[in-house]
Amino acid sequence: MDFNKAVKNINRALYRKKPESIDNLWVKRNCRTTYFFVEENIKTELGETDWDRIISGLDRPHQRLWMRGVKMSKRSVESYEDRCEVDMVMKKYKYKLYTFFAQENEEDKRICDLISIRLVRTAQKGNHLARDKAVELAGYLVSNWLETDARVFRWRGYNELIRKTVEDCIRRYRYTGSFIGYLHKTLEYTGRGLLPGEVLCLDETSPITKRKKIDSVIHDSHSGNFIFFMRNR
Repeated sequence: MDFNKAVKNINRALYRKKPESIDNLWVKRNCRTTYFFVEENIKTELGETDWDRIISGLDRPHQRLWMRGVKMSKRSVESYEDRCEVDMVMKKYKYKLYTFFAQENEEDKRICDLISIRLVRTAQKGNHLARDKAVELAGYLVSNWLETDARVFRWRGYNELIRKTVEDCIRRYRYTGSFIGYLHKTLEYTGRGLLPGEVLCLDETSPITKRKKIDSVIHDSHSGNFIFFMRNR
């Protein structure tokens, strides 16, 4: 048996039994030989069973069945610091990190998503270094989306909220076919209620007051933000 055969066996069982949801125990009950093959041979860099890889190989309707209806535990995960866990992921994919800045084809997108999921899963165990690295790399993707994708354009200027949203996605992600896709959809949907920001050149002179825009800015010592007084259009 190999990876493709394992995926084919699970797909076949899913088409035959049509369950409402699946998890690794469902695979064990319905595809025992395949289950033990996966447990012994399909591993992450940290030596854990790589069910993300298996589920990503299933037909798309079956991917959506993974852990459907399972509520996320509200129990807080104890935070820890293990740089070796992060380094093992980064070392394996160090020549593929460019995919967070530019993706030339579908393979680049797949690799980018794979790296993200590896870090997200490690972060979900409590490793805050993995969370920080996942947030950092996701930030490069989001920065590119802000410049090229009108669906998330409203997020421009909301840097702190973007970071919080990325962290929330890392915590909530279970399996949706793609972490990058999940993050993008979250930004797209939740961003619809945001007021679009405006990029200003502070050296410009107002045609009304004849003053530079920098003269209409004050600093709020309580929040640390700069406040712009602008005329309504």
